[in-house]
Amino acid sequence: MTDRTGRHGPGGGRPLADALVDGGVAGLHLGLRAAPEPVAIAAGRALGTLCRDVLRVRRGVVDSQLAASFPAATAHWVRDTARACYRHFGREAAILMGHPSRIERALSRVDDEAGLGPRLRTAVAERSGAVVVSGHLGNWELGGAAVRALGVRVTTVVQRQRGASGRRLGELRARLGLEVLDRGAAARPALDALRSGRILALVADQHTRSGGAPIDFLGRPARTSLAPARLCLAADVPLFFAALVRDPSGYRIVHEEIDGGRTGAGGDPIEITRGWVRVLEREIEQRPEQYFWFHRRWKPVAQLGESA
Repeated sequence: MTDRTGRHGPGGGRPLADALVDGGVAGLHLGLRAAPEPVAIAAGRALGTLCRDVLRVRRGVVDSQLAASFPAATAHWVRDTARACYRHFGREAAILMGHPSRIERALSRVDDEAGLGPRLRTAVAERSGAVVVSGHLGNWELGGAAVRALGVRVTTVVQRQRGASGRRLGELRARLGLEVLDRGAAARPALDALRSGRILALVADQHTRSGGAPIDFLGRPARTSLAPARLCLAADVPLFFAALVRDPSGYRIVHEEIDGGRTGAGGDPIEITRGWVRVLEREIEQRPEQYFWFHRRWKPVAQLGESA
């Protein structure tokens, strides 16, 4: 039963469920924050295993999307990769929920050997800013802070989340020095940020109901936001794909400039979007266990020729 605001009234189950989730997140946060880093990371990986093998959290979604994205893979490979995926995100959750010093140590070890930092500083100096688009690969929550650590000012566009996890993510982003815009009302402020010498960072690989187009992704059309491409065209700034991925020695930034000469009035948002999606595909194929298969990425797509 709900009232006119959509909230559950007396006897409704949602407030109780939210309270239980919030309490669990708060308890987990306190435990992981207090634990030594090796213990917290081991606990996070074990939690990932528990979520898959015992609680079966989204297990069917993860397995089916992995199998469909890698049709030549064996069932054994799909199972092992899925298990590694749960452990990876358990580990990353332990990092995000840890003491601030733990996050700072992680960011201090980020490898930018490929040179995204100099390219972004050049973009700010010559074009006033740049758009950096990423996917749910590696650790995207730390990705914006890793870009900021390269010596540029960063504005991120995010989907607001409710509850304890949403509050803690907001606190984390503020602590990391990121300016945050709400995705629902970000177009004008985002352009203003780009024109004022900032880097605009977006994670744009989830299903979108409006403002997107069907783009082939790992062999199947998936409705994808055109916002990163449209923003770089409107502001006449370059677009980069970048992701913060995990290597045995720590975090590493991978990046590629997308259609660097196609900004301005003549650019095609769909072609630019296809460009960064292809780079994301390539990075996922190299490390499939680090992609967020829990999200239902391939929802039914109608009107495949639609562009907005």
